[in-house]
Amino acid sequence: MSSPLPGEPGPTLAAIWGRMTEGERYALAPHLLGETSADWLSTTLRRFGHGVSASTIRTYRRAIRQEGGSSERAA
Repeated sequence: MSSPLPGEPGPTLAAIWGRMTEGERYALAPHLLGETSADWLSTTLRRFGHGVSASTIRTYRRAIRQEGGSSERAA
């Protein structure tokens, strides 16, 4: 069973997350929910066939912060 992303990720991030293995999710979560550069993360994901823009990542992170979630709690 896959663990969901916290908050309400948009369709692009939800689709990427859904295609990943548990191991990939485990490796991605600290970067997606933490302080890793959104530009770097977008480029890295794109290299592995997961097209997502840095602005999508930033928007998701902003929504999580506004919901009161923190990277420490989410990771």
